Amino acid sequence: MTNPEHAMQIWQILISYAHTQQPLTYGKVSDYLGYKGARVLSQPLDLIMRYCAKQGFPPLTCLVANKETREPGAGLTTVEDLSLDREAVHSKNWFALKPVQISDFEKIQEEKRHLLKSS
Repeated sequence: MTNPEHAMQIWQILISYAHTQQPLTYGKVSDYLGYKGARVLSQPLDLIMRYCAKQGFPPLTCLVANKETREPGAGLTTVEDLSLDREAVHSKNWFALKPVQISDFEKIQEEKRHLLKSS
């Protein structure tokens, strides 16, 4: 499975948790997807983070946290104020949006590649 496909799966989990306002850990996301560890989440979560930023959405990925610290990983660069960002994520009606597609994440991935090549 590709990173955009994984991002699509994770997106569905995140919008469900945004709606219920329940805590969500990297381990729980890994378990849902049948992964053996949370490391494989970094690239798909990055695609979701970039997609949200591009669309002007609150950072949906701020919901996923380390079990001990209850904070997102250091790679989540779009969070300005974690409490306010989580509140914005919980307040947004994610189900009312046009459904995200795998192709949306593929475009984000391609943009990221071009950005990295330019650097």
